[in-house]
Amino acid sequence: MKRSFSFLAAVAMVAAASVSASAFNVGNIVVKRGIVDTVYKAKHQVVGLADPGAEFTVNGNKVKAYKTGTWGIELQLQPGDNLIEIKDKSGRDSFKVYYSTTPKTVTPEQQEAAKARAAAEAEKAKFYPTSLNVETKKYAYLNYGAGTDRLGGAKINYLPEGIQMYADAENENLYRVKLSQNRYAYIPKSQVEIKGKYSPDSDFMQDNVVLSGSSSVYNAGEYDRVSIGVGGKKPYIVKEYTDPHKIVVDLYGVQCNSNWLTHKSGLKSVDHIDVESIDSDITRYTIYLKTKSSWGFSMDYSGNNLNIDIKHVPDQLYLKNLTIGIDAGHGGPQSNGAVGLSGLKEKDMTLDMAYTLKSILEKQGAKVVLSRDSDVGMTIRERQDKFIENKCDIVLSIHCNAGGSPLSMLGTSTYYRYDPYKPLAEDILGYLLQMKDVKNFGMVGNFNFSLSAITDFPCVLVETLFISSLREEEMLADPAIRRAMMENVAKGLTDYISECRVKEGQAKK
Repeated sequence: MKRSFSFLAAVAMVAAASVSASAFNVGNIVVKRGIVDTVYKAKHQVVGLADPGAEFTVNGNKVKAYKTGTWGIELQLQPGDNLIEIKDKSGRDSFKVYYSTTPKTVTPEQQEAAKARAAAEAEKAKFYPTSLNVETKKYAYLNYGAGTDRLGGAKINYLPEGIQMYADAENENLYRVKLSQNRYAYIPKSQVEIKGKYSPDSDFMQDNVVLSGSSSVYNAGEYDRVSIGVGGKKPYIVKEYTDPHKIVVDLYGVQCNSNWLTHKSGLKSVDHIDVESIDSDITRYTIYLKTKSSWGFSMDYSGNNLNIDIKHVPDQLYLKNLTIGIDAGHGGPQSNGAVGLSGLKEKDMTLDMAYTLKSILEKQGAKVVLSRDSDVGMTIRERQDKFIENKCDIVLSIHCNAGGSPLSMLGTSTYYRYDPYKPLAEDILGYLLQMKDVKNFGMVGNFNFSLSAITDFPCVLVETLFISSLREEEMLADPAIRRAMMENVAKGLTDYISECRVKEGQAKK
């Protein structure tokens, strides 16, 4: 069912509610940020809500509220007391802000509290020896190191469930796992189950290392399957490269004993495979590809074989022949995403834009799968499963950004994890930047977002605009601008598909 959203009316109601609850207002003008006793910077921002389009003055400077009802101004303070006066036709009122040129003092109590917090965080991060066998759950992933950010640690890749590894150290959130004699990685505790104790005095090579066996590659219908004989489920690190196009799989705890690499006829994705030993217990398989574009691959163990299924290039590279997954970021009562000053919610914007993009693509003949079609919460795993089960060819995740000054315009950006999908991110960003008043926040590679870490399909995340910016929030509240953004996303997608068509020899340059 098509969703429609009338956000300008909604934000006007939010503004009115905020005015009535505020301690400081002039008529319907309310200050939400900027009423503070003491500041330590000369530039001071005052931000608030009013009737949409209302005009008034702050210290004699003309201010006009955006269509969302938000407004803001940056004032230059003088040392000492500064009177900030707001005036409109209904009257005036003022408050004082003291600008101190003396650095803010920190009391001994505050210093001790800061030290205690730092010590507590350090204790959480500290590793202690352990000796455990751990086994991966579905969608478990390895991290390069013990660091973290708001999206978690720097991910390496996902692993199938059922892979056992030796954990020799742990902190509050992570196990350090031994991939081979000399290589370690980290894995979140939530991603594994404990399978028992492991003796630290055991011989790792004797107890953990297996032999690789014969391998083969054949056309399995919708994909070429590379089947690698392995004497047990072992962890791996996989990377896809361009120029030349290849997939490299390093199997850990595996000694090379692959003397037969059988290539069946009729291969569409794979040119040939090669194998080498890069350490006494690390075996590398390199899969050289015929294709110039990437349409994803999946990996899983079946018995004593590691199967790598590399999708074929669609026979007819046109949007009407493809299935496009659209992910509306956030959703449900527990995940509003970013919220603008007017009350505009990211989850509402992304759902509306997802429906808009769906309509645009369907008119061009594409089949479209939405991760969510209403205001419901969904985990990343549920989104991944839905797109994989529906055999999506490409996935686009729609979000709104947040951060920085509310008075700044920071713009739009696109994000990708793997290099083969960089052209798609470039094409979409290029079209978005043709829009009036849309600035370039940039394109981000190696993006540490779990949905983008799936290798089953090309995936690009679009951060449309900053909902935390007053001007960009106003733009996002405009259905015409949201639609224009999705039209440009669709143009970028269409261009990318056309470029792939040329690369694969289905069309002339």
